Amino acid sequence: MNTENEKTAFSADGHPDENQLLLALERELSLEEAAEVEQHLGSCWSCRARSSEMQSGILAFVEYREKRYLPSLEPPPHDFSGFPGKLGRIAAEGKPEGLAIRIWRSIWRFVTSSNQVRWVSATAATMVVVIFWTQVLLNPSTVSASEFLARATAAQNPGTQENHVHRTAHQRVRISNGQQTVVREFEWTVGSPIPEARWQMKAEPSKWNAPLTANGFAGWRDSVSTKTDKVKRSRDRLTLNTTAVDDLVKEAWLVVRASDFHLLEQHIRFADDRQLDFEELAFEIRTPQRSDSKSVAPAQIAPDSSAKTPEVASEPTVDLNETELELRYAMFANQWDLGEDLLIARTPSGVTVSGTASSGDRAASMQSILSGLPNVQISITAPAAVDRPTASNRSVPGKSAPASSAPLLKDVLDRAFPSPEQRREFVDRCLGASDTELSHAWTLKKLVDRYSESEERLLKTESQDKLREMLRTHLQQLADANAGLDPLIELLPRSRAQRPDAPENWRTSILALFAQVQQQDSLVASLVAGTQANGQDAAAASRSLRSVHQAIDTLLAGLDNLEVGNQRK
Repeated sequence: MNTENEKTAFSADGHPDENQLLLALERELSLEEAAEVEQHLGSCWSCRARSSEMQSGILAFVEYREKRYLPSLEPPPHDFSGFPGKLGRIAAEGKPEGLAIRIWRSIWRFVTSSNQVRWVSATAATMVVVIFWTQVLLNPSTVSASEFLARATAAQNPGTQENHVHRTAHQRVRISNGQQTVVREFEWTVGSPIPEARWQMKAEPSKWNAPLTANGFAGWRDSVSTKTDKVKRSRDRLTLNTTAVDDLVKEAWLVVRASDFHLLEQHIRFADDRQLDFEELAFEIRTPQRSDSKSVAPAQIAPDSSAKTPEVASEPTVDLNETELELRYAMFANQWDLGEDLLIARTPSGVTVSGTASSGDRAASMQSILSGLPNVQISITAPAAVDRPTASNRSVPGKSAPASSAPLLKDVLDRAFPSPEQRREFVDRCLGASDTELSHAWTLKKLVDRYSESEERLLKTESQDKLREMLRTHLQQLADANAGLDPLIELLPRSRAQRPDAPENWRTSILALFAQVQQQDSLVASLVAGTQANGQDAAAASRSLRSVHQAIDTLLAGLDNLEVGNQRK
């Protein structure tokens, strides 16, 4: 490994890459950089799983080498242990200018010695395995930027078929800048240039009229004279990140599915740090329905009879909006929409759900139940075997172990709970309630982001009712979890909390609720577990927690009066 530490810089998606995780495992990062990676692992399940997979792989290799492979070899030659000393003696003899030649001749005689060939071959085989593990498995080669864009372009806009049937590509894209979100529909003739593919360089979603295409990304990339490309693979996705110098866009990255290079996401960061995020909601290539002259004979029309057009049976169409809603409702009914890192996406013929489940049993249950849904494809795997943390290290799934710093409320907790068991039980309850509340907040945010007013109107009445049921159930469970933090609020010093105004739109209220719950989760961790203090002392963190807790109660009360899920605002 390189002993020179490099400054840790997370990738454009905010996650450390495999090299940074490996440097952290090898203890080759500075204390500050190692703490930054460790803090990220404490809050990111995906990166924590990747790090555990790396560590498990290294341990498995070392165990196999020490316990299986090396014991099966013959003992090394009797003078093998003295080989370094022999090299040293050779180096000390003669003139300096002949040193390299004498060392090489000695090594060559040693390697070609008949009684040592087998041991050297075994050592070489071991080195091949090590190189394959570190250079191929942990750092897989990826395609170049040009090949990446060429294959993504071909996946979106394949050539015209031999029968010259004009097919049409239809795409639905969500465009957001953090404050405004729009959903746009695009279409183009397959095999022909995509109209308006070139970027307009406008950072407002309402003014962006270019479809989400690899062709548009390539057009911008080709226009930049000085640029840096990086292609990275993460599980089943490939990401091309291009940074530019002295351009209106300083960075952009494109995400595709590694199996077929189907485009999934695009992110553009402008020179003034404004950012546009694109997510493909649906993509379909349609073939126009044509009557077959061989199967449908021309109608014979009598002179005095009225003409009738021959009827051609049309293929049944699949309502992907209903299919996706049914999938989400099935996951909700089985409580699989909480704490699972799964991806729901559209294909021309159905809806796919993919990712890694939190346990092998849950993965099997998902495969069994969800595979029975029509037009739904399942690709869910069980997690790799990793060491499970003990209760003393982490009491709540998804939360990092307490840092070396003491909880900000240590003195308050010691006075309120003299018994260590009572104190530990209280802390566990607080962390558990905060974790549960954050899980429901994330699920609510995903539903709001997915179903705008226009998207909700595409659903049937019964499907809209199911969407309302999911929203209201998660809101009620979030409120119950928030009430579980009331005993902690009672321990805080009294302070005046300003009651915020609740938004008049229920979607805006849920997004505001998510932001407040995130902030509350961080404050709870710093007060009772000693993590994420962010420079605050106990008094400041206590005032912030009381204020945020009051804001959550106000937002929940306002949502009770807004008829969540109804079209009216």
